[in-house]
Amino acid sequence: MSLNVKSLVVGLMCVLAYPLAQATTIYPVESTEGLIEAINAANANPDVDIITMERALYVLDSISDENQRSALPAITTSMVIRGNGAELRRYSELDFRLFHVSETGHLRLEHVVLAEGSVGAIRNHGTAELHRVALVDSTARGASAIVENYGEMRLRECEVSFNTVAGASRDAGTIVNWGKLWLNATNFQGNQLSRRYQGVALASTVLNYGTAEIEDVVISENVAGDIDIEGAPQAPLVNLGNGRLEMRLVREHDNLPGQALVARSLAP
Repeated sequence: MSLNVKSLVVGLMCVLAYPLAQATTIYPVESTEGLIEAINAANANPDVDIITMERALYVLDSISDENQRSALPAITTSMVIRGNGAELRRYSELDFRLFHVSETGHLRLEHVVLAEGSVGAIRNHGTAELHRVALVDSTARGASAIVENYGEMRLRECEVSFNTVAGASRDAGTIVNWGKLWLNATNFQGNQLSRRYQGVALASTVLNYGTAEIEDVVISENVAGDIDIEGAPQAPLVNLGNGRLEMRLVREHDNLPGQALVARSLAP
C-alpha cells in the first residue's frame, strides 16, 4: 500500500472515530444521588456512556424504580459502570433489588461490590456483563434467585457468595437462567437455599432453563436445602426443561447435598 493510500485510510478512520468519541459522555460520581443522576442521564442518551465511581460505600435506602422494585433506575440503554472497588449496599427496611436491566438495556458493570439486596441483587432482561463483581450477602424475599437472567448475561472473574434464598415456594437458584448465561473464572461459596414446600427444585449455583456455559468455576460450601421427600432435584447445578448446560474445568467441594454436581428433573 502506497504512503498516500495509507494516509487516506488513517484519515478516514480518524473521521469515523471522532463522532463516536464525541458522543460518549463520562460521568464521574461520588455519591448515591450522583450515581442515580448519571444513570438517568445515560438512559437519555442512545450512545454508550461511561459512569466512573469513586471507591466508597454507596448507601441504597430507597427505590428509584417502583415498577421494577430496584434501588437504581432501570438500565434502558447501553452504559458502562466502573466501580473502582466501590460498594453498593442496601440499608433499608424496604425490600428491593439493586439493578434491573430492561430489554433495551446493555450494562457492563466492573469492579464493584453489590450487597444486601432483599429481592435478589440483579435482574436482567437485556444484556449484562459483570467483570470483577462481588455479589454478596443478598437475600431473595418473594423472588426465586439472587440473580435472574432472561436475556444474555456474562460473569467473568466474579464472586457470588453468602447469599440466601429462604423458603422458596417455587424452583429456585442462586442464579436462575432462562436466557443465555456464560460463567468464567467465577467462585460460588457459602450460598444457602431452603424450600417452603416439598417438590421445589433447588440449585445452590445455577438453575438452568436456557443455555449455560460454565468454565473455570469453583463451587464450594453451598447448601441446596434439606433432602426432599418427593425427590425434587437439588444440587449445585440443576438443569430443567429444555435447558442446555456445558461445563469445563468446574471444581466443587463440600457442597450439600453431596450426591451430584448436576441434577435434572425426574420427569421424562
